[in-house]
Amino acid sequence: MEEFEKVEQLVKVTGVSFEDAKNAIRACDGNIVDAMVYLEKLGKINKNNAAGRSTTSAEDICKKAIEDVKKPAGKFVDYMTKNKLSIKKGDDEVVKVPVGAAAILGCMAAPVAVPAAFLSMMCGYEYSLSGETGVEGTNKVMDKVGDVAVKVKEECEKIAQSVQNAAADAKAQSDSAPAASEEPKADTDAEAKENADQDDNI
Repeated sequence: MEEFEKVEQLVKVTGVSFEDAKNAIRACDGNIVDAMVYLEKLGKINKNNAAGRSTTSAEDICKKAIEDVKKPAGKFVDYMTKNKLSIKKGDDEVVKVPVGAAAILGCMAAPVAVPAAFLSMMCGYEYSLSGETGVEGTNKVMDKVGDVAVKVKEECEKIAQSVQNAAADAKAQSDSAPAASEEPKADTDAEAKENADQDDNI
């Protein structure tokens, strides 16, 4: 470590001037710990300069870290408590709960809740958020999911109608098929009788 770096470090730790730090480093042959002791003996380091300065710095860092965590956490808590999830069928509001409660229930029963919500959207239920904080984006997403659910329902109805039509066609064909199958049976009976008569004649 060069002399300048040692002086810089001594200034940071002790709070003394660069000149005092440089003189202490030179007097102690470059040993930082000895230089700190040397400055302390000279009365250059006092509690306000060294301990107070580093403590304040640590306190400031801790306070800033706490504030950095509090801000997003506070926004999250506000979002979860001040906003409400509404489930409507037409104009009737079926359920209105805080988003936090809905999120907890959704997480606890996710394998059931997600498909159930989608199926309910297929049945005409609408989901929306209301409240003070940033619900527009979420409502747009829920509207798009609702549109997809309606399209899936329409496709399912088309498939069901196709299956019903195919079943009706098959039934109609099977109803007409026995009449056609009886005639050949009669022919075979007549043929069998003729064959039996011919066998008797021989």
